[in-house]
Amino acid sequence: MNIIRPYLRVVAGFFAGMFTWLAIVSLIQLDIGLLVFVLLFAAGLWYLAVGRLIRDHFARIKADKDALAARAQAGHEAFLAGDTDAAFAAPPEPPARKPIRKGVVAASLVAAALLLIGIIGDISNGLDSTSSGTTSSTAATAVPTAPGVWPPVPAEPGPNTQQPALPPVAAGSAAPAQALMPNVMCMNLQTAQDTIQEAGVFYSRSQDATGKGRMQVSDRNWVVVGQSPAPGTSIGDGDAMLSVVKHGEPGDCS
Repeated sequence: MNIIRPYLRVVAGFFAGMFTWLAIVSLIQLDIGLLVFVLLFAAGLWYLAVGRLIRDHFARIKADKDALAARAQAGHEAFLAGDTDAAFAAPPEPPARKPIRKGVVAASLVAAALLLIGIIGDISNGLDSTSSGTTSSTAATAVPTAPGVWPPVPAEPGPNTQQPALPPVAAGSAAPAQALMPNVMCMNLQTAQDTIQEAGVFYSRSQDATGKGRMQVSDRNWVVVGQSPAPGTSIGDGDAMLSVVKHGEPGDCS
């Protein structure tokens, strides 16, 4: 059993890391119920993985301190008794520590690599929603008119196109942020958001156009395939909704 126990701790550490990552995802998605559930599992698994190691470490430190204090007290008593040889005797050799098993180290590195690959893959896939087949509550699904072809967006207004007037602001009230919606089709999401901010509106929203409810963690990995409202429309903070897909997915403007 002593041979297997270190490997069981490695397995517990692997799943502890997995549940910790699920807790981070749940926090990002504001799923408090799932967050509490996975945190409890993660705490228990971390205790199984490193709890005994931590206890043994502090117990070893305490034993070393107690041994040093006992030796100092014995030397003091021997000195008072006139036994200088015992008082100034060399300290005993410290007990040899158990060697680190190469197999356990290798298993730990493999487990850490698998966990890291899983986290990177999850981030690159946009943190898929935990409930499969469920779309985001704030996002409507964009439907292509034909395979790989998304609904056309009106062209950007030309120099002779009449621009819509911004709504009047009552005297004495603070003017809300207003701008004209630019054409951000086929831009990556980060560039599209920057373009909207340059137009005068700080906050814009985005949604997974495939209906999978994936979160856009790395904006540069997503492509805008639909926008609402149309270019040239007056918008304020939160009015701009960008429908996006991952690079390489159908309809990504490639």
